[in-house]
Amino acid sequence: MKRFHRTGALLATLLACGGAAQTPASPPCPGPTAAGTPLAQLGARGPQLLLDANFPDPFVAQFGKTFHAYATGNQVGGAQRNVQHIASTDLTRWSEAGEAFPAANLPAWVDRQHPQVWAPEVMKVGPRYVLYYNARHATLTRTEAPPGGPQVMKRHCVGAAVADRAEGPFVGIDTPLVCSEFPNGVIDASVFREGDQFTLTFKDDSNCCAEGSAIYAQGLSADGLAAVGPATRLIANNDSPGKEDDWEWRVVEAPTVAQRHGATWLFYSANFFGNKNYAVAYLKCASPRGPCVDRTDNPILWSHRETKLIGPGHQSILPVAGRDLLFFHGWNADPDGREQPGVHKRCLYVGRLEWRPIAGMLRARVAGGKPSRGDGADVP
Repeated sequence: MKRFHRTGALLATLLACGGAAQTPASPPCPGPTAAGTPLAQLGARGPQLLLDANFPDPFVAQFGKTFHAYATGNQVGGAQRNVQHIASTDLTRWSEAGEAFPAANLPAWVDRQHPQVWAPEVMKVGPRYVLYYNARHATLTRTEAPPGGPQVMKRHCVGAAVADRAEGPFVGIDTPLVCSEFPNGVIDASVFREGDQFTLTFKDDSNCCAEGSAIYAQGLSADGLAAVGPATRLIANNDSPGKEDDWEWRVVEAPTVAQRHGATWLFYSANFFGNKNYAVAYLKCASPRGPCVDRTDNPILWSHRETKLIGPGHQSILPVAGRDLLFFHGWNADPDGREQPGVHKRCLYVGRLEWRPIAGMLRARVAGGKPSRGDGADVP
């Protein structure tokens, strides 16, 4: 549920942890920084702040010896930035943010006046890099349900763009990957590759329009640039019986697929992104295209005193130095649904994802955080 607050956010002066920096315009994000932490120790004692700057919906990948991070764009110096890109060799010192997807390279299907390019992810396919994102469609609409009453707005669709370099510039392909078959739009594209099989996961954004939300899986062609076959629903916000998923409210989004320990896992974020209730959870699936089974130990990362996090979410996973690292954003202060430009920001964090057998079941945990009792509450 990200549609109302991203386009107005101003990017504070970029602060690279461990490097020279200027005082940001907005209050700093909480928590210990990762400055000077070796790769093998990142997140070992709990989540750490990697970047004290507005870097929403982060995705981190490693191409060669360089780490590349991408995020939803912000307005910098009065110009709209669609996709932020930064690079690092150690995950603690970052380059200045650049534009990876210039406005001139947006495809014709995107609304040029209000593109709202969100949640970028990049994968190397053959000799080129493919960027997956969502943006407002130029003509297709949906009826949203903000507090002020129904409003007809352009629908979000999932698209792809290609580049010869990881930092771009990316050029959008002419046709959305997923669009018309979802009348309320789709967001939060993520791609998992298993051999020569590509699976796109994304969110049905129906919570925009007074309905629930769901996460779907969709096959892609071998070049990653076209949808193949029908989409399959993996999870909805109200799938579980009883109160197991009440913490999700009406939102499940930001899917990430990983295969570990001989099993397939779907990580996702849930609840309202614009306050402290946003959190990260996971499911066990039979395959990247489902079916998936809800867990009773969710969420695994949420706001509480020990981590100093505020609304952590929109995660990505990357194996580094023999450990799984979980990258995500968190607020500098709880906006309580009223994000103010120049005041609120979502910073880049890292945590260590651990796998532990508990009560005969393999469970995912974020190092340094308290275990959940199933409803997001801290366990004494």
